[in-house]
Amino acid sequence: MKLYRCQICGDPYLGSAPPTNCPFCGAAQKYIVLAEDYQDRNDIPDLSSRSRENLKKALELEVNNSGFYLCAAACSPDPVAQAMFKALAKIEAEHAATICKILKIPKPEIKPDDKACQKDPKANFAAAHEREQRAVAFYRQGAADATEDRVCQVFSALVEIESDHIHISETRK
Repeated sequence: MKLYRCQICGDPYLGSAPPTNCPFCGAAQKYIVLAEDYQDRNDIPDLSSRSRENLKKALELEVNNSGFYLCAAACSPDPVAQAMFKALAKIEAEHAATICKILKIPKPEIKPDDKACQKDPKANFAAAHEREQRAVAFYRQGAADATEDRVCQVFSALVEIESDHIHISETRK
């Protein structure tokens, strides 16, 4: 067994090999390193106002999406859809936590957004698809706007992760 850490969320993983994707934030394997090689890069002393603004918008987006997924999980009559939405809610909450580390603020409480979802899993996957498409577009722009390597890295990883979520919703809607 070896100890690995994700360069995006920082969470540890025990295994004989690095996972294909971080089990916590969904980042690709290229972001998983041996624990002794991990570097916490979240302390950015001169965070630009543009990056700060984009990170605050990203935090709001992730909190809202997590709340949506919690609602969708609770509303779904299908156990597989429930599990999928619950997993997506956890991943979005982990993204919020990562953003909070960079902003040096406490993570807000995330609650189900009971008005954001429906009892129909297909409708919720369609809504998820739209949410994830908006997120990818925003994160691409956030990465392009970033003057800090770490902010660019996080936004770029989020583009990849949210693109994976789009593929999930495409197969389920």
